[in-house]
Amino acid sequence: MRRVAWAALAVLAGCATTPPQAGDHLTVVWNRVEDAHAACQKLSGQPQLFAIRGCSKWNQTDAAGQRVCAIYAPMPRSEMDTQRFATLGHELLHCFDGNWHDRWGRMNPSESQAAAGAERKSAGAAAAAN
Repeated sequence: MRRVAWAALAVLAGCATTPPQAGDHLTVVWNRVEDAHAACQKLSGQPQLFAIRGCSKWNQTDAAGQRVCAIYAPMPRSEMDTQRFATLGHELLHCFDGNWHDRWGRMNPSESQAAAGAERKSAGAAAAAN
């Protein structure tokens, strides 16, 4: 019986959340716009050559000193609108991880590997593997 109690206690300890670190708080504001291309072009102040489905913009702090990221993307038309949901998720990822595109709009190699679930190897581990 004692073993079961200790095992349950160990499992519950694993479920405990760690207190948030300073800087972990982020406010995300979703601005639902029908013409994301025009809205994002206006925000950037530059003409966009490619079709823009959405964008995100950082305002480092709000009046209370909290970090704020604004997303400009259209609202999905239904729960089956995968393109608009994907755009919203894409821009949310920018809010959390910053700008991870290369200059052509693709994911940087290390970020694309991490997004695919690959683990990053240290230089020493890579050398030891060879």
